[in-house]
Amino acid sequence: METLLLVTVLAGTLVLLGFSAVLLRRVSAAAQVDVKAEVAGQLERFNTALGQKISVSTADMATRLEQTETNHG
Repeated sequence: METLLLVTVLAGTLVLLGFSAVLLRRVSAAAQVDVKAEVAGQLERFNTALGQKISVSTADMATRLEQTETNHG
């Protein structure tokens, strides 16, 4: 009788452990997808900001070059 109870508790514990492992794996996979999406969003924002800064710098350089040519020309 005690052995049957012990085996039942052990089997129940193993089932709960397996269920917990599956649940943890699903949550972990979902979290990784969220992290990847966040990193992709940050890279896109960085790329946009960098492109804007390069455009502004290029326009500023062109303006300065025109002013230099006008002053020396």
